[in-house]
Amino acid sequence: MSSVNERARPLGQGISQITLPLPFAAPRTVNSYLIESSDGLALIDCGVDTAESRNTLLAGLTHLGYDPASIDLLIVSHLHPDHVGMAPRLVEEFGMRVVMHERAAKVVDRYNDTPGFQERIQTLARRHGVPSGAYDAFVDVGPRPDWMPFLALPDFTVDEGDSIAVGSDRPLQVIFTPGHEPTHICLRDSRSGVLFAGDHILPRITPFVGYDEDFPDVLGEFLDSLRKIEELGILTTYPAHGDIVSHGSARAEQILLHHQRRLAGMRDVVAPLGSSAWQVMEQVFRPNLSPMDQRLALRETIAHLEHLQLNGRLQQVDEPDVVRYRR
Repeated sequence: MSSVNERARPLGQGISQITLPLPFAAPRTVNSYLIESSDGLALIDCGVDTAESRNTLLAGLTHLGYDPASIDLLIVSHLHPDHVGMAPRLVEEFGMRVVMHERAAKVVDRYNDTPGFQERIQTLARRHGVPSGAYDAFVDVGPRPDWMPFLALPDFTVDEGDSIAVGSDRPLQVIFTPGHEPTHICLRDSRSGVLFAGDHILPRITPFVGYDEDFPDVLGEFLDSLRKIEELGILTTYPAHGDIVSHGSARAEQILLHHQRRLAGMRDVVAPLGSSAWQVMEQVFRPNLSPMDQRLALRETIAHLEHLQLNGRLQQVDEPDVVRYRR
């Protein structure tokens, strides 16, 4: 394990980073950020609720000279457990007030509903062509992990164009960037101009964008969100995973091009008489995926096929047992 000096570091202009361990093969860590004003302190994202992550956060705060009880705001970039999992504990122990996007009022209940998630995966598998030989492993999502406690509603919510006040003299501009997750927000610091990008802009990989039955065009929302960042001329960008991005808007353009290529590639492999999303996934993604990676790959495939269908580039055909797409 790396030292506290490596995991907690000041970045300048009243911003510090603490890199927290995750219990996953990838990504292995998540970046939390502290923003200090003359009379306030906020934390962006907080990792999962494991002993290792908690100890790393508290050691990092001590190393940086901060008392966790002095953090007034916990700002959640989005509702994935590696970003919000420790929130209930931080609220209980230190009284932090939680800020999320206003869509959280709808999505928090779904985040807490593990049986409902299991049912949605089963429906997705049946509707989109998961073969019988892969079905049982595909739908076995396992029990809810201990490091993912149930969430309460946030103390207050924000939307596009709002500002979050860190103390009295450091507002953070809210940029609503759904796609990777329906409640995702980025934050632009009024003092330094840097962007806190969550999972919206990542340095080496493209964020996961998966089909969501409650939001008809997840990929369309994500592409629009990327265009927002591209048009802002963002330079220094602090992502939730990986290294600092020096040209955030340029990276947004790269991710847009990736999805344009993927859309074209998926449309090209759709059979003339129609293909299920599973059949398209098998041609686009690498073979021998684990069941978890299959779930991610299939949801991403459906998100792309639905976007193509909604934009008139594919037609969706509902057969008795499975949804197919055709040109």
